[in-house]
Amino acid sequence: MNTIVYFYSHKGSNRFLANKIANDLQCDIEEIFPRLNAHILMLMGINFGNKKLKKKVADYDRIILCGPIWMGQLIVPLRNFIKKYRSSIRQLVFVSCCGSKFEQKDEKFGHNLVFNLVRELLKEKCAHCEAFPKTLVLPPELKDDPGAFMKTTLNEENFKDEIQDIYDRFITKIKDTI
Repeated sequence: MNTIVYFYSHKGSNRFLANKIANDLQCDIEEIFPRLNAHILMLMGINFGNKKLKKKVADYDRIILCGPIWMGQLIVPLRNFIKKYRSSIRQLVFVSCCGSKFEQKDEKFGHNLVFNLVRELLKEKCAHCEAFPKTLVLPPELKDDPGAFMKTTLNEENFKDEIQDIYDRFITKIKDTI
C-alpha cells in the first residue's frame, strides 16, 4: 500500500514520532506548515490555512496524519488538512503524541474526543487512531507534574518501555492489517 506520513509538530515530539513511523514503514513523509505559525492564534482556532503541500495526497492509498492534540482539540493545521483533502483521502490513520493519559481519554481534554471528531469527519476513510501519551516517558514521580510534561519531548533516549511497546503493536497492526 502506497503510504505517506504528513505531520505537524510544534515542539518536536510529533516530528520524532512521524519520522520514526516513516522510517519503519519505509514511506514518504512531509511536514504540514500553517501559513501563519502563531501558537496562540491556533489555540483560539483562528485559521489562515496551511501552506501548499509538495506531495499530492491523491497519489497515496494511505495517509498517516500525525500531530498534537491541544486541550482536547483537533488543532487548526490538522483540521485544515482533513477538510481540504477529505475527498482525496482514501484511507487515513491518525496518530498523536498527546498530553492526555489513557485513563483520561474521554474527559474534557482527552484524546478520544479528537479521535471521534476525526472519525466523524472522515467516516469509513478513518481506518485507525492511535495515542502516544507523552506522560508514558516520564518517571512515576513526574507523571502529574505539568512543568515536567511541558518540558518533555520524545526522543530516542526516552522512547522505551511502555510507549515503545504501544508503538511496536501499532507498527505491526499497520503493516499487517490496515
